[in-house]
Amino acid sequence: MKTFCVQTLGCKVNHYESEQIAALLRSRGLTQTDASHADLRVIHTCSVTTQAASQSRQAARRMVRLPLLTEPTAHLTSARACCESQGCVNSRGETSHDPEPREADILLKAHPSPEARSEIQAADLPAGRPRVIVTGCWATSDQSAASAVAGVDAVVSHHQDVRLELDRLLTLWQGEQRPVPRRDPDNPRDYVRPHEPVLEPLRKDEGWMIEAGTPVDQLTPHIEPKLSDTVNQNLAGNDGADVRTAPQARAEFLPRGGADDPRLGTTALPLLGQRQTGRQRAFLKIQDGCDAHCTYCIIPSLRTKLWSKPVEDAVQEANALVVAGHVEIVLTGIFLGAYGQPTALRRRQPQGTDKPLSALIDALCTRVPGLRRLRLSSLEPGDLTDELLSVLRSHAQVVPHFHLPLQSGSDTLLRKMNRQYTRDDFLRMIDRVNNAFDRPALTTDVVAGFPGESDEEFNRTLEVVEAARFIHVHAFPYSPRPGTAAARWTKQFVRGPVVNERIDHLRAVAADHSFTFRSSFLGETVEVIVERDAATADDAPNISASASDPPTRHGRCERYFPVFFNDPRPRPGDSARLKITDVSPEQTIGQLTTDH
Repeated sequence: MKTFCVQTLGCKVNHYESEQIAALLRSRGLTQTDASHADLRVIHTCSVTTQAASQSRQAARRMVRLPLLTEPTAHLTSARACCESQGCVNSRGETSHDPEPREADILLKAHPSPEARSEIQAADLPAGRPRVIVTGCWATSDQSAASAVAGVDAVVSHHQDVRLELDRLLTLWQGEQRPVPRRDPDNPRDYVRPHEPVLEPLRKDEGWMIEAGTPVDQLTPHIEPKLSDTVNQNLAGNDGADVRTAPQARAEFLPRGGADDPRLGTTALPLLGQRQTGRQRAFLKIQDGCDAHCTYCIIPSLRTKLWSKPVEDAVQEANALVVAGHVEIVLTGIFLGAYGQPTALRRRQPQGTDKPLSALIDALCTRVPGLRRLRLSSLEPGDLTDELLSVLRSHAQVVPHFHLPLQSGSDTLLRKMNRQYTRDDFLRMIDRVNNAFDRPALTTDVVAGFPGESDEEFNRTLEVVEAARFIHVHAFPYSPRPGTAAARWTKQFVRGPVVNERIDHLRAVAADHSFTFRSSFLGETVEVIVERDAATADDAPNISASASDPPTRHGRCERYFPVFFNDPRPRPGDSARLKITDVSPEQTIGQLTTDH
């Protein structure tokens, strides 16, 4: 096993954790490559909505179906060609009789001759195919579904020590230990290599982690789930101590603990010190876990333990990221405002002058030379206190851009959502931010169509969006996630067409605010960090083919909106000063100044 790839679905926290997983694999001597050439394929999944869980399942299936590493020999090639000509299997190993076939099984059934059987089995041995690991939130919420994907070799949840489990699997698969042989000689997928010792199988009471080399559908009958077959079968009553986790990895870890404090999930993965893949802004995870239990959110059941990164670790990591070329860092976490706190429930947080998040920001801004920009991924009214605003204002590195999730502007719905603020709390926070910063860019999240949302309640949300003048609204439809309280309120669900209309309305309002906001900078000079070419950027504008000299470069300014320009000199990652020369509803155009 020499190469690996990591595919990521979901939020900034997931992308950061994928970088950690990649760092761990590199430390074990593996080289990162594209998925089709990787010996080890890791899918770091999301499960925040039903759609996200479905996408995670699809990603695992696609990863398994990528080409095998072992090249087929003459008999296997001949058998596959014969099957394709007869229509029983296509070039991707798919057949109408089996929704998730394994190509070797299909070929064995169609070509039982000893010579063909020998070649097919040889090509299907684990030594000649990539290993596939599913990690992340979907691996935690839907373990059986992840394990049931044919070709998945291991499923590692947040309730385990991810570092420990990845190390164990790598040790097993890199030849330091050998796979457990199968016991059924009549099953072509069972094998024993003559040069390998026979190991005892894992005991059932050691947990659900599948054995290396074990076909998933053979092992799943032996799993003994604690609950009946539901989408979130492993969650209820699971505090992280009832799965196969090292005893020392079960305790809670908070900033005041030492470096040797035990940790759960991904929190024991290595600090980052290399440039993060494919981005100019580096994510720095400082917090994990949530116990606030918003009624639509499954995350508190998946990331049950609150954890905060010690200040010294955060400073060390930020310094390494800046040295690696990231001059902008985005602080991220599951509940950023719970940094340094024993709970995300504000009524239970200790009262006093000790504000760990303020202290961390002060340390990063004063002890990380070369840090040009610092962003905070998400804050709520209970987080943005006057004290925190004062600290944020006192450091030039903190950019005037804040993502402030609203979810709803209706007090009735906010109570049903179990949010920890009211409509007035939110509006007061907006006023404090606007008074503290010059033209801050404000963005938000809104759930459209939450159970029971009437036209009147949606209009209350629109009123807040208008008052805050958000330049971007991440409006998304409510998705009933099994295992959450709101998923049971089926009689109050809002029809799809109504939800789509509300989302379109919210986005249109935000687009108008964005145009007005960006227009206020016309003729001014902003600093951007140059990103990849506009032609390949996700947020590149739709430029007419007839447009003369369309912009080909872009970067994000302090207030986060992208500015497009034409000049070959700045490279991705460079800072550039651009004078804004044109603003349209679709894009902002700038020209490189002479003092760049």
